Amino acid sequence: MSGSDAVTDAVVGGSAGGEIADAIQASKRRKGSRFSVFGSPTPDGTCSNCATELSGPVCHSCGQTSDTYHRPIWDLLMDVLDGVFGLEGRLWRTLPPLMFQPGKLTRKYLSGVRARYVMPFRLYLTASVLFFLAFSMVNGGGGLDAGDDAAAADLTAAREALESGELESELDMLPPGARDAILQQVERELEAADNASDAIPPEVAEMRSQADRDEMKRRIRISLLPELYPDEIASGEEGSDVVELNDGTQLELSGAHRLPMWVRLRLANGVDAVIDTQGEALWTAMKTWAPRLMFALLPIYALLLAVTHFYKRGLFFYDHLVVSLHFHAFIFFMFLLLGAVSLAIGPGWAILIFFVWSNYYLYRLHRSVYAHGRFSSALRVMLLDVIYMIVLSFGFLVLLMVGLLTSV
Repeated sequence: MSGSDAVTDAVVGGSAGGEIADAIQASKRRKGSRFSVFGSPTPDGTCSNCATELSGPVCHSCGQTSDTYHRPIWDLLMDVLDGVFGLEGRLWRTLPPLMFQPGKLTRKYLSGVRARYVMPFRLYLTASVLFFLAFSMVNGGGGLDAGDDAAAADLTAAREALESGELESELDMLPPGARDAILQQVERELEAADNASDAIPPEVAEMRSQADRDEMKRRIRISLLPELYPDEIASGEEGSDVVELNDGTQLELSGAHRLPMWVRLRLANGVDAVIDTQGEALWTAMKTWAPRLMFALLPIYALLLAVTHFYKRGLFFYDHLVVSLHFHAFIFFMFLLLGAVSLAIGPGWAILIFFVWSNYYLYRLHRSVYAHGRFSSALRVMLLDVIYMIVLSFGFLVLLMVGLLTSV
């Protein structure tokens, strides 16, 4: 960095290194001098904010960059993109060690090598935004009728294969008797499906489906709010979780019927919305809250690391939080990478690679960052896997509950 001094270097290398380094990196680009009616209140070569004489692109007194921002809008846009993604080199210096050299980036950052890499928190935000953006684009909806659509597609494919003769050619390796039996069975099932669809007009089928949904909503509301539907309940012992309805059927009250009234009302209204939209409302709410839940898991994972290292002096919660940020950023980038690779190798191999590499990554983190031995590192990985899976399971239940409460 031209014109740097000891004070500026100390600021860049300190806790504010990421933000100051961003300003320095952005100011290195060649910027044309433009006239502006908004001139600096201080002479050239001094900081416009505090009038301190500049010895570099950033004021070593107040931290303000010497850029006047009087340039084309697309140049300013590049500064914004660089600040978010580190497009001028820091992101590309950060990703390889993050993904393929477990623990190296974390140890360097905690040792003071910071300005050349994307800051951990910003790296996590970049990874999570890209992941959830891609997830939303790929998974456009979660309607309950997805299975019906898949079944209809299977029937159409089977019918086309039968009519074109492809199905018969694929069964040529079987004995003639077995082949004919399979073809006859397929023809009978297709004929039965056609007859079933022809027998019930679409309007009647929709009315029946709506009636089923209404009945489901009624029973769920009674199970959640029995005190609001005394006319629907024929009998039931006090304190019992099973009641008999007027139609003669028995209904088991929901385990949530002892929660406060306002919670049960929100829950019942949320369930109604989920049923009416065939799951789309719940899916949308869960996608909205999932990033927030993952963000909340960051300090929880750091706390688990802190608990397992309580006896080590010189380790602070901040250090464990950096480890957690880097590990979760790695997870998000790994999901993105394997999501693309799975198109070529299949989802099964992608899941296996993720399971093996993520656990090896944790193993190397303990070896590199915390300087544990082989056996101790492997034992900690297994322990953290079990505990974190329990935490994730509980987090999913929380996400499901919050999704129901906010689906209204």
